[in-house]
Amino acid sequence: MGWLAVLVPLLALALWLLRPIGPNRLPTRPDPARDYDEALRRIAAVHAGEGDGVTPAGRTRLLTHGHRTARAVVLLHGLTNCPEQFRALGERLHERGANVYIPRLPGHGLADRMTGEQASLDAAVLCRITDEAVDIARGLGDEVAVAGLSVGGTMTAWAAQQRADVARAVAIAPLLGLAAAPGPFTRPAMNLLLGLPNLFLWWDPRVKAALPGPKHVYPRFSTRAVAQTLALAARIEADARRAAPAAGTMALVTAGDDAATDTGAAERLAGLWRAHGARVMAHHFPARLGLQHDVVDPEQVGANPGRVYPVLLDLIAP
Repeated sequence: MGWLAVLVPLLALALWLLRPIGPNRLPTRPDPARDYDEALRRIAAVHAGEGDGVTPAGRTRLLTHGHRTARAVVLLHGLTNCPEQFRALGERLHERGANVYIPRLPGHGLADRMTGEQASLDAAVLCRITDEAVDIARGLGDEVAVAGLSVGGTMTAWAAQQRADVARAVAIAPLLGLAAAPGPFTRPAMNLLLGLPNLFLWWDPRVKAALPGPKHVYPRFSTRAVAQTLALAARIEADARRAAPAAGTMALVTAGDDAATDTGAAERLAGLWRAHGARVMAHHFPARLGLQHDVVDPEQVGANPGRVYPVLLDLIAP
């Protein structure tokens, strides 16, 4: 019977790793700004709360025409990055006539690039930040578009599923699954990471803190933050199975050389949305372009804004 002493714990571990997500505890809680002035007051409060530890590149940004415009765009940056990631693209959207709001995720954009604060991110915080950004954008423009990369792409997908006041939602390389644990392996990986103590892993363990590319990016990431983002992604998928997305139009953007995310997860979400009759566009940058996970930041290794930005601009603000 000694084999039972091994088999039973293994079965228990397998069931725990494969356990389904719990009930929906991530609904939207909209509180839209009533007008342009109120949106500015809310942004001022965000700036006041950022503190001295945030770098100039890391601060929440507003690119405004000084009045309410026909379109307001929210841009949500990725894990370990900051609003600077979207500055160049935001400027081009501003040139197209939009007011552009680029909020900072908690624990990001700090002068201490080895900070551990990013580990405090959880699914509820990601939803709250998304709600607050869309609420502010409601005062900045008549129509609201949301776009985000990686974790920001997951937040964008949540906004698409939950918020009827989002006209367009463009999820760029959204973290809906892991390239290292694709498809059916994502759920066990998520549960394992949620159960383990948080770890900080180098983006590139060969160079560690000397990570090439943008200097406003942290060189390591939190496994807990990744797991919480995957938990949000699982909730989005579960909601998409039972209900149509609330937003008007969705777009999912993937890249062939993305070594971080499971691009198949984005395709599956698009299929679930389309099954409800939703209007969903998709764009895949082929591997031959050599684009990495971060296709937005022009300082990123392998960046090609000349090829990427025209596509994103037409999806976000046609």
